[in-house]
Amino acid sequence: MARNVILEAIAREMQTGVLVLDSSCKALYANPFFANSFPVKDAVEGRRLDEIIGNPALLDTVQSFLAGRNRAPEAIEISEGGRFFNVRLVPLRDRGGLTLLLFLQDITEEKRVETIKKDFVANVSHELRTPLASIKGYSETLLDGGMDDKNTLKEFLRVIDRHATRMSRLIDDLLTLSKLESHQMEIVLAPVDIKEVLLSTRTGFEKQARDKGIKIASRIPEGLPKVLGDHDRLEQVVVNLLDNAIKYTPTGGSVCLSAAAAGRDVRIDVKDTGIGIPASDIPRIFERFYRVDKARSRELGGTGLGLAIVKHIIQGHNGRLHVESAPGKGSTFSFSLTAC
Repeated sequence: MARNVILEAIAREMQTGVLVLDSSCKALYANPFFANSFPVKDAVEGRRLDEIIGNPALLDTVQSFLAGRNRAPEAIEISEGGRFFNVRLVPLRDRGGLTLLLFLQDITEEKRVETIKKDFVANVSHELRTPLASIKGYSETLLDGGMDDKNTLKEFLRVIDRHATRMSRLIDDLLTLSKLESHQMEIVLAPVDIKEVLLSTRTGFEKQARDKGIKIASRIPEGLPKVLGDHDRLEQVVVNLLDNAIKYTPTGGSVCLSAAAAGRDVRIDVKDTGIGIPASDIPRIFERFYRVDKARSRELGGTGLGLAIVKHIIQGHNGRLHVESAPGKGSTFSFSLTAC
């Protein structure tokens, strides 16, 4: 088999963009990956580089090298059309003159993950800083003589306990989310009596709802099919959704937990008459640490991770998650699971 045929096949199947330029900065060859990454109306071959890629840094680097003003760098990083590429420049000199090979590796996903990690560290630091500052401030006041007043002592200890509890919940949620995202928390599917999960969870929230003056009800039919799922993880989903519904529903409101068979699935709804969510925020509410009302959420003890946990658990069950909400009209969080 001819060597050129082999090289052509390799370039064609590479998941790295390959562009060959002549000394006048015109394209001699582009492999399919490159052509798909930088589409132009007609063939890439014969076009100048600036007709294909608009990144100023890459254009300046290539033109400076071909003009003999600078040496070719080992690699540069560029962004184009919302994507990121690591570009290696490899010059080839032969009797026909100078040829420049560009290898473009798509690093968009790596950049996205890097951004997520940076945001995650920043968010965690911010979430921990507030309760830590409060704990430190109140404890220093007590150590400086505040313990002499029993009423002050009791109140300050109550505040310290509240912030410590918030930190504990945050750490628990972080560990849970980390295990779910890294698939270290195994989801074991088995027939689950979803009616029992819903009713037992509702019972656990009756005092919280009563203390806030909220009516909590359930509408679950007899003969509801079992679902294929992980009992403990599904209970966690219902706990998070009910907890949010009660937190964001004003006194005098109501929360309803319902379920119904829907074809081959079972659909569970958690409906409240709470403050609601603006339409612009709904696409982002399942992101880590995203809050519609940051101050109110922290005041109510929210970690900003509950809905992210819900999303990952439902995804792990191959289920569907849906939200309907409007400011002042309450919210309905729904998820569907495969019936047994």
